Amino acid sequence: METGKRKREVSSCIPCYTRKQKCNRRYPCDHCTRRRRPELCAYYPSQATKAPGHFRAAERHDALNSQAPESSSARPAPVSIAAAPFPKEKAELSSVAEIFGYSEGSRSNTLALVQRLGISAGAKDISLPVDFISDVQEALSRIPSRPILDFLLQYFIAEVNWIDQLLYPPWFLAHYQKWWDLDRPYSVGDIEFSVLFLRVCWYASQFLPSESAVKGVALLDIQRTSISVSDVLESICTQLDERGSLIRVQHLAFAGLGFLCQGQMNSFWAFLSRGVRVAQRIGIHLEAATESSNTDQFEKEMGRRTFCSLYVLDSVLSFRMDHIPLFPNRLQAGSMPRMHLVPEVENSADAPDVFAERILQVQLVDFWKKQSLTTGPEYDVLAAQERYDRFCAEFLLTMPPAFSLEPDTQWDSRLPKLRLQRQILQIAIFDSLCYNFRPALLQDPTQIGLLPGYKQVLLASHKKALASAALKVLERVSILHNMIGESHTRYPGIIIPTFEAAVPLLCLCADAEFPGETIDASLTTGTLHPLSTTMANLTRNECVQAIKGAVERLQVFAELSKMAEAGARALASLIARIEFPSTQARQQNNTMGAIDPTMELVDAWKEEQMESLNGVFTVSDILRGPHGTFPAAWGGVEGFGGSLWDKGGLPFSGI
Repeated sequence: METGKRKREVSSCIPCYTRKQKCNRRYPCDHCTRRRRPELCAYYPSQATKAPGHFRAAERHDALNSQAPESSSARPAPVSIAAAPFPKEKAELSSVAEIFGYSEGSRSNTLALVQRLGISAGAKDISLPVDFISDVQEALSRIPSRPILDFLLQYFIAEVNWIDQLLYPPWFLAHYQKWWDLDRPYSVGDIEFSVLFLRVCWYASQFLPSESAVKGVALLDIQRTSISVSDVLESICTQLDERGSLIRVQHLAFAGLGFLCQGQMNSFWAFLSRGVRVAQRIGIHLEAATESSNTDQFEKEMGRRTFCSLYVLDSVLSFRMDHIPLFPNRLQAGSMPRMHLVPEVENSADAPDVFAERILQVQLVDFWKKQSLTTGPEYDVLAAQERYDRFCAEFLLTMPPAFSLEPDTQWDSRLPKLRLQRQILQIAIFDSLCYNFRPALLQDPTQIGLLPGYKQVLLASHKKALASAALKVLERVSILHNMIGESHTRYPGIIIPTFEAAVPLLCLCADAEFPGETIDASLTTGTLHPLSTTMANLTRNECVQAIKGAVERLQVFAELSKMAEAGARALASLIARIEFPSTQARQQNNTMGAIDPTMELVDAWKEEQMESLNGVFTVSDILRGPHGTFPAAWGGVEGFGGSLWDKGGLPFSGI
């Protein structure tokens, strides 16, 4: 006689099953969409008893403040670990993919033909072998206590995640809560996720504005422990699963970003390259992989968004550094995000997607790749003009209202990070225009004289356009800096654009003919010309003041950032060493009119700097020493700094 009843097969998603609601079986279903919790919509047709527990764990993702014991002993112990069964055909298929290096999401490689015979490559989670138990236990025993991790993760979600958008908070926090609620043996996936949140904490800790300790533990100790434990656990996961997963792609990206904040560019490229290779191995970039039914649909969306973020990071920085990009081609349409995930605000259906800025960054990168923009010295003034005209007509005019250069700000009060993301996008826009016109600086003066007259006029106009775009970059950087206050002092998104925009301005100011006579001809015949106002009123004094502001900003950041320190030192050295046009030469130039008093200040300051340099100098020598101060007529640093630092406490948004 049977002692139990046969379980009814569940035909609803877990949240609808728990609430006893009729589900439409779509992803996300109608009820999960109405509840604004699409990340919780999941289907387990034959596991009715697991639904309530799984759903409750995900529901508690926003309760990170629940206090756990300070010691790490509150962590579930990885005991009684046994090998989980794995279907033989899947193991064989995975072995073929791993050994031959096939991408499992491809529609055209040999592995795809194998799959057509009926063997599917489902995602697997490898159980932890007994030989690795002690190493994992020892590493996990050293991680910071949960209150410390909770604090850093809350700060990351509130103040850092909006920058790169590598994680979707509800998805990540649901996994984080589930990790602490584990009542089953550890697997490679569980260990890999611990690497992810440890590296997220390490990355977030670098943005804390003034904290020297968290929950009584020195911040430096927390950082060292997090990175050392994550390195040990990553090594174990790599040995057991060489192919990797989406979580591995994410934690490699965060490791790279952490090194970028520390000014270790080579380490950043190494980790970013590894992350891209893992993403390509597991087929995140392939449309067929995203259409497979073997993976949770929301996880596929996270894969697409992560891949887009990697694409933007690689494309922008490789172009700046003149490297061969890891993604040589434009992003395929199948790799773009598909879900519209809106924030929990009133009338959210019309609100900008939380990932909208990243998508626009992808479109910006793709536009310039389509135009074959290069970093070489060759410069075709007509081609540069055509690129600019197309940019105004095809990209700027198609931007959504919330992100346009004259934005609709109706959502700013309800989406506080929207205005910050808008500044990041506008910095990227004007920075790309700098690269469109920057080769104009590299032209041989003797060759310029051989150009037809109309090309010489256009070239002079492009130099003014370059100065205008650089000034726009520095203006947006200043706005962003003031918005975020005293945090983010290691943020490369402020430091790198500041340095990149200041150097072309210095080169232009060293030209005796710059800015030249005002030319009535417009740079473009298009209706939207973002550089017109600045070009019409461009002065040398404005450029020099912008350079001064850039040096001051980098000097403020140099207290904690090696990258900012190097940039400030280089700019100060350039200002001191560049041969600015002399006052006498400017008097003899009838087309320039009266003497620009700014150049007298520059010449006087340059002489003081040259006396103090003697070939060896530091930031303190240049910017703080008795011979290294800016001229009094330029204004004091104190006036610049006061508006930045009188902001109050930590921007924890209620944490």
